[in-house]
Amino acid sequence: MAKKPVGTTAFKPTPPRKQTVSLSAADSAAPTPFPPDPTPIPDPPTAPTGPAGGGGEAPPTVDPDAYAKSQVAEAKRVRTKNAIVAMQDLMRSYGLESLMGVITGYVQDDYDDDAINALIRQTPEYKVRFPAMAALSAKNRVLSEAEYIAFETEAAQMERAYGLPAGMLGKSTVTDLISNEVSVRELEERVGLAANGAYNATAAVKKQFKDYYGIDSGGLTAYFLDPQKALPLLKKQVTSAQIGDEAALQGLGVNAGLAENLTEAGITRDTAQAGFSTVAGMGGLSVGAGETVSQEDLIKGTLLESDPAKQKMARVAKSKTGAFEKGGQFLQTKEGTVGLGSAATR
Repeated sequence: MAKKPVGTTAFKPTPPRKQTVSLSAADSAAPTPFPPDPTPIPDPPTAPTGPAGGGGEAPPTVDPDAYAKSQVAEAKRVRTKNAIVAMQDLMRSYGLESLMGVITGYVQDDYDDDAINALIRQTPEYKVRFPAMAALSAKNRVLSEAEYIAFETEAAQMERAYGLPAGMLGKSTVTDLISNEVSVRELEERVGLAANGAYNATAAVKKQFKDYYGIDSGGLTAYFLDPQKALPLLKKQVTSAQIGDEAALQGLGVNAGLAENLTEAGITRDTAQAGFSTVAGMGGLSVGAGETVSQEDLIKGTLLESDPAKQKMARVAKSKTGAFEKGGQFLQTKEGTVGLGSAATR
């Protein structure tokens, strides 16, 4: 008989015990339900709908740059408005308000000032308003519209101040003056000559001017305002005509060439008046037998200090000694020139 291992016993499984559950009447009743949850359970999310989902509308989207864009748009609106107002004022000063429709379009299209001004100057309206600009441009000369208008204003004021006929310095004259680059200062000198020569001068001076230069009184103003006539030349001609008139008043004859020589020497009408008075008192040197002194030489020797003329005057005066012994007399002027007169001059 085999031996059993020490400390071990044979395992015998215990059969499960049957449990009986007795239910009372209360226990057998239907179970009590849990109280309802006060928090509603949300519906599960659905897939977005739209054109790709087969219907419905997409939710609106928000542009994160919308505010910045609105600020830029407002700034442009204000800038455009201000630019249009400024151009209106400018065109009003030019007398070109009719161009504002075109200019407004340029401003709204973001043309800068230089581009707008260049386009304005190409319009027929501008060329009619500022006709001298084309002539200046051809000479590479620059004149602003403000300077052009200032010249027009000055001309109108001079016309009134010097009493010239209305319209004498009108648009056509101003255009001609500006085209020939006549300055405001030069214009004033020309207007002064026109006023003095054509309106304030005596009839004798006007006649002398016509005799010398072939311009009658009716054409004097236009002659003085003609920019093709150099201002220094006009001044010389006016003074020369005045000198010629003064000579005529003293009974002397002075041609245009001599009158201009006197003018170029700085002789004015006042100095000519005194000199001619002296010459008129030396008439004895121009008459009689033997050598005489021409009236022109008397004038040159007296007013121009011509040495040849003065020498001739002295020589003739000396040759007249015989005439003095027969009743004539020598005359000494305040300039120291010796001449011969008759006893009747005492």
